[in-house]
Amino acid sequence: MSHAALRALAADIRAQRGAVPEEVIALLPKYGRDSVAQMLDLLAADREASERTADQRVELVWSGPEIDGAATRDTAVVVRDLFRSAGSSVLVSGYAVYDGASIFEALWQRWTERPDLVVELYLNVDRKSGDTDPEDVVVSRHRQRFFTKDWPWERRPQVFYDPRSLSLGDAAKSVLHAKCVIVDDSKGFVTSANLTEAAQYRNIEAGVLLNDRLLASRLASQFRQLREKGFVRPL
Repeated sequence: MSHAALRALAADIRAQRGAVPEEVIALLPKYGRDSVAQMLDLLAADREASERTADQRVELVWSGPEIDGAATRDTAVVVRDLFRSAGSSVLVSGYAVYDGASIFEALWQRWTERPDLVVELYLNVDRKSGDTDPEDVVVSRHRQRFFTKDWPWERRPQVFYDPRSLSLGDAAKSVLHAKCVIVDDSKGFVTSANLTEAAQYRNIEAGVLLNDRLLASRLASQFRQLREKGFVRPL
C-alpha cells in the first residue's frame, strides 16, 4: 500500500467512514481509533521516505535539446562528476572514442590526486572496411592512436578490447558496444552516448545514473569476468 493510501486510510478511521480492511478493524478494540490512525500515519511517513529514496537511486541523464519541465542531468556533467568523485576505482566501457582527451581529462586529474585509483577501460577496436591486416597490426595502430590523441598522459590505464571485433569473417565478428561508467562499484551510469564530444554535448542521447551499490557492483563484475575468463584482451 502506498504512503498516500495509508494516510487516506488513517483519515477514514478517524472520521469513521469508508471501507476499512478487516485486519485493521481487528486492531480497533484493542488500541482505539486514534492510536491505529497514528500508527498508520507513522507507517505512511516511513513508506514515503522509502519511496523517495528509491526515486533518488535512479536519475535520468540527457544530451540534446532541453525539454521544459524535464528533471534531467546533462551527460557531460554526469561523466565529469563521476570521474571527479572517484575514490577507489573507475571502470569505463565505450564503443566510439573521438577527441577522448577532452572527456578523460577529469579522470586523469582525479588520478593524479588519488594515485591508488584503479582505472579500467573497455573499448571497441574496429577494423576498417577492406583492412585485412593481422590482428596485432590493427591493435598496434589503435593503441598508438589512442595513447596519442585520446589519452596523451604518461601514466596509462588498463585498456581491454574484444578480439571478435577484428574477425575477418562476418559470422564471427562482434563489437564491444556497451557504454557505461562505474565508480567505486557503487555508482553506475549506463548511456547511449559514445565517448565523443558530439555525444556528450550535442547528440540526442539518453541514460540512467544508478546510485545503487548492488547494481553498480554487478555491472562492474560483468566486465571483470570478461577479463578474467579471457573474453577480452589487453590493448
